[in-house]
Amino acid sequence: MSKELGMTTTRRVHANTQRRIRRLARMLVGKVVIVRTLFGTFTGCLLSVGPNTVRLRIFSGIGRTFITIRIPIGIIIDIFRFRCP
Repeated sequence: MSKELGMTTTRRVHANTQRRIRRLARMLVGKVVIVRTLFGTFTGCLLSVGPNTVRLRIFSGIGRTFITIRIPIGIIIDIFRFRCP
């Protein structure tokens, strides 16, 4: 069972960056990705992309559970696929 958490802020990245992130994220649904935000970096499975948020499932490490977080597209600096060597 997983919990869903959300992030909120008033800080935003440029509108062009938001469009680029939204376009890239739609191609990466179902894949393991790295999401760099204004507040930190998250690695997990990209579950879905909404009009303003992405949903990412990450391993919490506490109690060996997975949590789902909603990250506003407006705070994402970069998103890319996690590649294994």
